[in-house]
Amino acid sequence: MSRVQRRAGQVARELLPHNVHYRPTGIQASSKALADQPGSGASYAEVYEPYVSELRVPEVFDVLRPCYYTPVPTREQVPAAFVLSLPGGRINVDNRSSLAVITADNQLLADVSLQFSPTTYGMAPASQNPVLRQRYFQPPVRVPGTVCSLLSGGGAAIGNYYHWLLDSLPRLHLVQEAGLWDSIDYFLIYDRRHQFAVDSLLELGIRDEQIIDVQQHTHLVAEQLVVTSPVRGGGHHAPPWVGQFMQQAYLPLATRGRQPRQFSPFVYVSRRDAAFRRVRNEAEVEALLAQYGFESYALSELSLREKAALFAGARTVVGPVGAGLANILFCAPGTSLVEFLPRNLVVGDYLDLTTRLQMPHYPLISRADEASGQKASADRQDDLTVDLAALRQALHQAMPQRTLQTA
Repeated sequence: MSRVQRRAGQVARELLPHNVHYRPTGIQASSKALADQPGSGASYAEVYEPYVSELRVPEVFDVLRPCYYTPVPTREQVPAAFVLSLPGGRINVDNRSSLAVITADNQLLADVSLQFSPTTYGMAPASQNPVLRQRYFQPPVRVPGTVCSLLSGGGAAIGNYYHWLLDSLPRLHLVQEAGLWDSIDYFLIYDRRHQFAVDSLLELGIRDEQIIDVQQHTHLVAEQLVVTSPVRGGGHHAPPWVGQFMQQAYLPLATRGRQPRQFSPFVYVSRRDAAFRRVRNEAEVEALLAQYGFESYALSELSLREKAALFAGARTVVGPVGAGLANILFCAPGTSLVEFLPRNLVVGDYLDLTTRLQMPHYPLISRADEASGQKASADRQDDLTVDLAALRQALHQAMPQRTLQTA
């Protein structure tokens, strides 16, 4: 029902004319070019230079990749990471899979706006941003002061923990490095009901009254709008500085105040608290893992500080692909990840992230007969059955010293 309502709302916004003058009249391709224009008032700060990122992609990720996903790139040109201050900047988020940043003279700013392809789940060009087809606009809420946007589009718009940790929070690092932290009056997130998002900002000393959300500000114009380049540069490869920032920002908090609970260094991330992508034979999996000293954790039961402490102390992590594994951002280099992948969700998200974090990665892919083979929305929710013999073999590779002690 909610999907139908969203689609109906999108169609209505494209058909019913109301305040059409808020629709962008053109596209400004470059934030730097905008800042270089005399009289624009925009300020551009480059934090990291562009570079070429490389990733070794095992053949299995190409052979078994779902047809509706683009291949995991082995080489990616990563653009510069930057922060832009935009006087009178607007943000429009009427469509939850896109984000439109609009200049005071009504131009869509391409390199800080986001739009996703509904078929490939990848980035689409700025010319496909839904705001360019939109005809119905509510007047923007005017916010005095400086607003920093932490919006990243896509999964973050529906409360996805993975995208919050990887694509939204690290924007704070760019703002810090640009020297703008103390100038920010408000931080814009998707939904204050996402407690993990609010808590992660409060932990950094941001006050509750500084956190505003899209639920009340679908269309916003700020006295000064601060936006950053996409954390992953509009591509797939995560930059090394993401893990460095997350550990520097949050690991000291994990031991602050009262002593955190003690965790096993051998961590099984259970999805028993999730609605989908659960392990069908989880009892057998946990019994096998227990032979190697693993303990099982449902991450929804842990606070942010506890999750940071759990993963920081881990030596080996095992679990199905999902947002909870994003907590490997807190892991030390050398920590192994054994990742369970449904046959129709062979994606390279954690292949890439473990590479940046210097973590050995061991993917276990379910048998073909376990896959629904329907379409992206269904396949992303497939449950899976773990091959116990393959899991034991992966453990022998991931933790040989532990294996010798328990064999």
